[in-house]
Amino acid sequence: MMYAMYAFFALLAALVLGNIALLAAYKKEWQFALNGIVLLLLVILVSYLYASGQDSVYLGLVSVNSFSMFFMLLFAIGMILANALYYEFAEDYCELAMLGALMLVGMYLVSGATTLVTLFLGLELVSMPMVFSVLLARRSLESAVKLFIMASVSIALFSFAMALALGGAGTLDLGQSAHTYLMVFVAIIFIASMGFETSIFPFNVLIPDVYEGAPAYLTGTMGGMSKTAGFAALLQILILVFITYRSAFLVVAVLSVFTMLYGNIAALAQKNLKRLLAYSSISQAGYILIGIATYAPDGIAGALFQVFAHAIIFIGMFAIVAWLETRNKHTIDDIAGLARENRLAAFALTLFMLSLIGLPFTTGFIGKLLIFLSAVNNGLLWLALLGIINSIISIYYYAKPIISMYALEERKRKARMPVRAAMVVVFCLLLTVAVGVYPQPVITLVGAAAAHLFA
Repeated sequence: MMYAMYAFFALLAALVLGNIALLAAYKKEWQFALNGIVLLLLVILVSYLYASGQDSVYLGLVSVNSFSMFFMLLFAIGMILANALYYEFAEDYCELAMLGALMLVGMYLVSGATTLVTLFLGLELVSMPMVFSVLLARRSLESAVKLFIMASVSIALFSFAMALALGGAGTLDLGQSAHTYLMVFVAIIFIASMGFETSIFPFNVLIPDVYEGAPAYLTGTMGGMSKTAGFAALLQILILVFITYRSAFLVVAVLSVFTMLYGNIAALAQKNLKRLLAYSSISQAGYILIGIATYAPDGIAGALFQVFAHAIIFIGMFAIVAWLETRNKHTIDDIAGLARENRLAAFALTLFMLSLIGLPFTTGFIGKLLIFLSAVNNGLLWLALLGIINSIISIYYYAKPIISMYALEERKRKARMPVRAAMVVVFCLLLTVAVGVYPQPVITLVGAAAAHLFA
């Protein structure tokens, strides 16, 4: 176990230092190969560590356990997919790959944090490289500024809450808390801070602008990876520090309703594809909050499953959107007849959207089923019913692009998707269906992760 952990830290160091060295040499192909090999080795090593079933804490700041390893696996897989999209579509791949390596370190710090200080450092390492990544796309200056504002407010609120927590509980360790009125206020501040990271209403007002203005290959990373890291932080704070505060989870339940309604209703009026998917992503955050609001192991497991489903689907969808952007297709009307141009793109985008609605035998269906059942079992029937109603509302705005893609457009020529983008789409598509048909391995993973939080 100890040698495996040494190998784990060595791989992370090799990823960061190797990207910095190759950035100086500007060897794009070598950098892509390095990232692919190291990230794949990380997936294998984390799988081995999970199979060994042993928890470890390092320097009192980082823990490797079933919860952190679930996210570590998801982040490593997501970063492999992101690198493929960067290499295919970005002009500044070398810089993006280096920033992505720093983001991965931050994500790992967040998922394995044992103190609020570790969470703070991890969230900073996720947010700031993401801002600089958007800045590299010079046409996305406005999006970068808005993302920077959101990240700055989020980390300022987090710092304020952390200072109050130290005064109220006398410690910054996760898992220890004093039950005082001050800590109730601290819980609300933490939720607000993480609201910017996870697209929770009303802290998500700039999200559609950021998603629309940033290149689609980066938007996939924001929605699929950064948002996932935000939920990893939110879950640890709420369960490990505030599990005995019923009022904090009541706030989460109320925010869940407003987040779902805001995302779904606003999406109905959208014609731009990226803005529609941005509001869709906001609504998905609302469904995840339903599971968190139960503050029970089965609800948290359902929320984690939906986090997994959303991350994979979001990256897959934005791989297609990134390809469409290169062909100057941005709106629902622009993708009319896409099925005649590229059947894979049309079929994949359709299935991803149907999965987000909750089509049976897809990951989206399993995630929502677990979440709604947990809400019913834990006395939140009203919240489950509102979630189902919102899922029905979402059918209307997902139907528009699906119908448009299969419209009978006669003068459509075949168009090939770039190989790496197509590979990302196929991988996400297969995972969405395979886990939907046979979800037990992922259910086992999220169940163990949730159980660790409540241990």
